[in-house]
Amino acid sequence: MLSPTSLSILGTGNVNALTFGATQSNASGNFTVTTAASGSTSCSAVATVSPTSGTGPFTVTGLAAGTCSFTVSGDSGISAPLSVTVTTVSVGGS
Repeated sequence: MLSPTSLSILGTGNVNALTFGATQSNASGNFTVTTAASGSTSCSAVATVSPTSGTGPFTVTGLAAGTCSFTVSGDSGISAPLSVTVTTVSVGGS
């Protein structure tokens, strides 16, 4: 189980990073966080997560505006999606 199951990050960089946790019922061990190498759900250009394996908590940092999905898999073989949306705001001047 993920907590939360989705993240909305307002901005890029470490100052805007958010965390999530993962648990498994009746099981203990590590989790692995992955994303598709490419395609519409890939986080490769939108956000990073660290660490990519362990017991958590896990930190997600925005890289650029967009929406993507990470997959969090437990040692028990159960996996869950984590939806991430990164929003950036440009401040313009004249």
